[in-house]
Amino acid sequence: MSDHLSLCTDRLITAEKLESEKDSDSSGETCRPQGTDLASSSEEYYAVEEEEPLLQSVECRICQEEDTIQNLEAPCACNGSLKYAHRKCVQRWCNEKGDITCEICHQAYQPGYTAPPPPPPDETIIHIGIVIRVGIG
Repeated sequence: MSDHLSLCTDRLITAEKLESEKDSDSSGETCRPQGTDLASSSEEYYAVEEEEPLLQSVECRICQEEDTIQNLEAPCACNGSLKYAHRKCVQRWCNEKGDITCEICHQAYQPGYTAPPPPPPDETIIHIGIVIRVGIG
């Protein structure tokens, strides 16, 4: 059983309908020009299974450059136009902001992203105060 549909000029038909049309001599409604039948037609009618996604090129959500899906990954739970990004772009972003959590879906980027260690605390101490010297004299 197939879920694929073929588009006819006046309606949608399933693969089963095509098979039944092949078996019957004349069904009244066909997707062929009048005066032709399946036996004499040189066209092949068959259902085509899709193995690859229809969308072959998507945009990186960070650098906005288009690339193939094979070169991008989905690092978090975001979807739609924010789903894909280059691994190097996500890692660069993690390095800049200092953590590996997505600001949109609040999920940690996966797999294997790292954040730089926090900077050491600044040991410079600034004392703000007023020194008053009172002189007698």
